[in-house]
Amino acid sequence: MLAHSRHFVAVCDRCGRAAAEFSLLPASVKGEGPFQDRDRLERTDFMGAVTRFGDAEELAALFDMVCRGDYGAARGADADFVAFHCWECGKNYCQACWQIGPPVFDEGFYDYTLGTCPVGHEQMVDD
Repeated sequence: MLAHSRHFVAVCDRCGRAAAEFSLLPASVKGEGPFQDRDRLERTDFMGAVTRFGDAEELAALFDMVCRGDYGAARGADADFVAFHCWECGKNYCQACWQIGPPVFDEGFYDYTLGTCPVGHEQMVDD
């Protein structure tokens, strides 16, 4: 179980806004709301909110990777959590600075979304 909350903001290298905000949150007392009884890592500000539940040590390790700017390691753990980071130019961009394409569907089901960073690199920003 996590002992306390931690917060980190990854800043957009182009405009200075938040590219993504991360909160490492410990389990709360049961009954406070859905999923509040589980340790979790939340990412907001880039294409909506993403929450990852799991082992407290694994969540803390992923959080620490992001805080250190070790996006390659974080990508290996959970690529969706660091999709705001352009892999080719090595910079963070907020959703407003990315050109986010339309969702791609396969046989009627959502598959992924591509985005283009301000420099022109295309990559998957949601899977």
